[in-house]
Amino acid sequence: MLDSRFDSRLFELIPHRPPMLLINEVLSVDEKSSSARVRVDEASPFFEKGHGVPAWIGLEYMGQTAALIAGHQLQQGLVSPHLGFLLGTRAFKAECSYFEAGQYTVRCDEKAIVGDGLATFDCFIETYQENSQTMTCLATASLSVFRRQI
Repeated sequence: MLDSRFDSRLFELIPHRPPMLLINEVLSVDEKSSSARVRVDEASPFFEKGHGVPAWIGLEYMGQTAALIAGHQLQQGLVSPHLGFLLGTRAFKAECSYFEAGQYTVRCDEKAIVGDGLATFDCFIETYQENSQTMTCLATASLSVFRRQI
């Protein structure tokens, strides 16, 4: 039985499972980009009462959203099965210490593939501000991922 907190497409595209599945819904995915929704509430992993989820967990939100691209590429026959390992990040910047209760959009764009083994992604975590009807970027990073064939 699937957990109702999660979009069933997640289970088709990435290997993550609760309690370490941290994104909740696939918003879009294609060969080079993806976006996902994260719902932060008291049932969220790493939630700290009175604060929310620490901003550094955003790196994993970004990593799982980037993994959606690889899952889509695999479904389309564009890549062979592989494992993705986060090697590192450059320029992680967060405008907050915690993601408070609410909904967030995570976007990832595949920027480069080096051979069969290394991929880089530009990633963003945003929230919609109803009072100004705009998206506000709360975190950005460039991720480096090693792809190991299985």
